[in-house]
Amino acid sequence: MTEKDIYLELLEAINKADPHVVGLPVTPSMLKVLSLQFTPEEARLALQVGLAGGTLGELSAKTGIDKTRLKKTLEAMAYKGTMWIDPRNDDPIYRVLGSCAPGLVETALMGNIRFPYDVGLGKPFHQALREWARDRLCTLGFPFAPVWAHPWALPGDARPEENLVDFLKSQDYFCVSTCPCRLSHWLADPGNHCKHMLETCLHCGDVGRWFVKYGMGREITLDEALDLLRRSNEDGLVHTINIEGFICNCCTDCCPLFMGFYEFKTKTMIPTPFIPAIDKDQCNACACCIDICPVKALKMDDVPVLDADTCIGCGLCVTHCSPGALRLVRRKTEVQIPEEVKSRIG
Repeated sequence: MTEKDIYLELLEAINKADPHVVGLPVTPSMLKVLSLQFTPEEARLALQVGLAGGTLGELSAKTGIDKTRLKKTLEAMAYKGTMWIDPRNDDPIYRVLGSCAPGLVETALMGNIRFPYDVGLGKPFHQALREWARDRLCTLGFPFAPVWAHPWALPGDARPEENLVDFLKSQDYFCVSTCPCRLSHWLADPGNHCKHMLETCLHCGDVGRWFVKYGMGREITLDEALDLLRRSNEDGLVHTINIEGFICNCCTDCCPLFMGFYEFKTKTMIPTPFIPAIDKDQCNACACCIDICPVKALKMDDVPVLDADTCIGCGLCVTHCSPGALRLVRRKTEVQIPEEVKSRIG
């Protein structure tokens, strides 16, 4: 079997076994990414370990590799973001990462530039993200990624499960990582790259512990996590996901969700239960809300006019409204979340 065949087999095995629904694009760019993240030997081992994985003893018996050497290889793969190892278990399950949240479309560059191949990884990874949006996110048949309203823009009737602050206060560990989508844009198109904040991926609980233990993030406090939400909002970023304690702060320049929305005309995001209401007497028609809206759901007449069907309810228009003429209110129709996504949120 050639090296090319090994990576194609690994890609197909991940897609077949991945419980995360989305899967990876079967493209030359994605194969290039895998060839940089996995050595041929690691790819062969990953095929044996699989997404179900096993304990060290079980995998040693399955692969015929002695425990000491096997553990060293699996931990090296964890540092490269390809192998999950429970950070708080003395006899953990080792398993290959799936596609996303968090998975192989994110972990390649989450630790910023750490390995000799990372700079070369940027260009194929950036292309693979676009193909992931085109071939996977936009073909699911339903919106995949929950959007969260900025916590400090929420109305008084917001429920705890609708507030990221309440979710974060229920967690016991936090870390932040480099946004791989943004970093890959920097590496793929230097000089023309996205200018938004780079360190914006927030992780909680054991997922956060795993990222920190294997060099893909740095530990932060709850207050720092809350400050990250504030700074991300100020930078025009949209809070998304919160799947398995993994929270994104997305821009329209690099995020596959917005690639799907703008380039492939597909609704990839589940909107929040809220939309902005406009106080016409308070509005001075400055158009700041129109400029900041990530989905262009506002257009100017005498005052801004909202397309509620397009609006994702992120609250950016509210927090960036200088005269304070906007506030979030609950939508009249409840947002439906697909069952495939509902079980993994929060």
